[in-house]
Amino acid sequence: MAQGHNGNFLTIPSQEGLFKTVRVERSDDNSNDEDEEETEEDVRLMPRSSPVPRKRGSSIADETAEYMRIRLVLTNRSVSFADSTGAELVDVRMFVPFDSDEEDDSRWEEEEARYRKAYREPTYRVWPEFQPLTGAELVLAVHSSKLEVESVTSVPDEPLSFEVLIRVLNISFHKSVYARSTMDGWINHFDYPAEYVQGSNDGETDKFSVKLAFASPYLFNGARIDFVVRYETPDGEFWANNSGRNYSVTLLHAESSMKTEISSIELLALLPGSDTSQTQINPAPGNM
Repeated sequence: MAQGHNGNFLTIPSQEGLFKTVRVERSDDNSNDEDEEETEEDVRLMPRSSPVPRKRGSSIADETAEYMRIRLVLTNRSVSFADSTGAELVDVRMFVPFDSDEEDDSRWEEEEARYRKAYREPTYRVWPEFQPLTGAELVLAVHSSKLEVESVTSVPDEPLSFEVLIRVLNISFHKSVYARSTMDGWINHFDYPAEYVQGSNDGETDKFSVKLAFASPYLFNGARIDFVVRYETPDGEFWANNSGRNYSVTLLHAESSMKTEISSIELLALLPGSDTSQTQINPAPGNM
């Protein structure tokens, strides 16, 4: 009956190979026992998966206790400075802050100047390359062409700009005045409307003004603006272009323009009856 139901019970697995046999030899102090137990061995069974026992290291608590024990044995140390106790100092050195006003500042400035290239923004001044007409010549040109450029002046606080004053013959109440300018030799050009100058009518003529300016990429010594002026009325359209040569204004460095002014003043001073204190600086007629 039991044999018929063996499949319903659990079978204990064989324990062979699960344990490792360790043989330990005995050693006693008695010499007589050694002879009798030469062949005897102590057999222990250890699981094969059990690790080999090792000596545990000291814990944090043990290390802390050891540190406190050494600390209590050592004597307390103190630090004192010689100047506080009145003793003599071995060496005394003075340190000056880097950003102080001492003489070292000048030395640092010299060192910086040696490696830093000085840069100064270039200053320019406009210079007309034509001689505007004045007096009777201006009146004659206005009656002949119906308009003429009277003057070219610089604009305060705008070294790249200049103002053109245009005088026109008053042939109609409705009128428009323009300045057509170019900075690339008439490859491109722009028209700028001129504004009427209040109170400029003298019965026969009116005045208009327009501002022109140099712009990038034409900001260099020797850059030039060429322009002409146009006068539109119901009676027709009229042009003035400096007798076919255009009106031109050049951009110069301030130093170059100063040298040209001095030459012009010297030339005017040689002319009889000229008053340099009231003369408007313009290029010599030979530059036209």
